[in-house]
Amino acid sequence: MKLIFTATAVHRSVNPAGCFRPAVAGISLSFCLIVFSSVIQAEPVDRIVAAVNNDVITASDLAHAIALNRRLGGTPEDTKTLESNTLEGLITRRLLVQEARRLRFVEISDEEIGAERDKLKKRFGSDKAYADFLAEQDMTEQELSRMLGERLLVERFVEKKVGLFARVSTDEAQRYFEEHAAEYKGKPFQDYQKTITALLTDRKIESQLRQYLAELRSKADIRINPH
Repeated sequence: MKLIFTATAVHRSVNPAGCFRPAVAGISLSFCLIVFSSVIQAEPVDRIVAAVNNDVITASDLAHAIALNRRLGGTPEDTKTLESNTLEGLITRRLLVQEARRLRFVEISDEEIGAERDKLKKRFGSDKAYADFLAEQDMTEQELSRMLGERLLVERFVEKKVGLFARVSTDEAQRYFEEHAAEYKGKPFQDYQKTITALLTDRKIESQLRQYLAELRSKADIRINPH
């Protein structure tokens, strides 16, 4: 088996502790001149599907995210649409993870990641179903934990970076109530104030986040490799 290193491939070898090490470490220079497949067994090549600045997204990253979306999201999209939407989501997440780590005002503990993993296990219904899913996807629990940790980091980051500034005043909620009075069947504003405030807050967060992401994308080096 040849060892191939290209701009669209990542070649890795993993030791039992989960650390990456060179696949041919310790092989003498003279021996490296001729490589026999019967002597060296290389790890499979993991294709790079996209890069966000210097952070790569591999085919395995994408496959794992798609599998989780299919299993837990109940998404009706066809395979091509699901793959495209999931890749866009991963690119967005990587951008926000990079910003969160750069600004350093959000921290996620191992205990919090463990709690997220436990909640996910419950959604599978049983430990066996959870273990079978990991085995089917050739995904380790460490890889899953990294995904969950990034998701939690992004949620906290958006909450602090954007959510704190997406305030909705009572006047704004009242004005919305009056403009949509027919939807509330003649009931008083107080009955719907919390619901309307939550709705308008979500809309503000979405709008501000869209602007923020557009700014991040305009400054980022994002490359998507064709299939």
